[in-house]
Amino acid sequence: METVAVYRVHGRAGSQFWFLAFALATAASVRTLALIEVLFAQVVPRYGFGQRTSIREAIGMVLMVAGVALLILAY
Repeated sequence: METVAVYRVHGRAGSQFWFLAFALATAASVRTLALIEVLFAQVVPRYGFGQRTSIREAIGMVLMVAGVALLILAY
């Protein structure tokens, strides 16, 4: 039962940080930066289950990181 409470607290904190980010920056910037989640989502299958990232997925991740870098450099 304690685990559920921890997830609730993390969920609430995550929502609060989203609202804070949208209040401090443009929606386009916040959502573009959120694309970095894809990189973190690749860590679990790679190291947890031993799955390899395909070439197509790697190219997509590189393009997303390049887009975020361009967005950061533009500001």
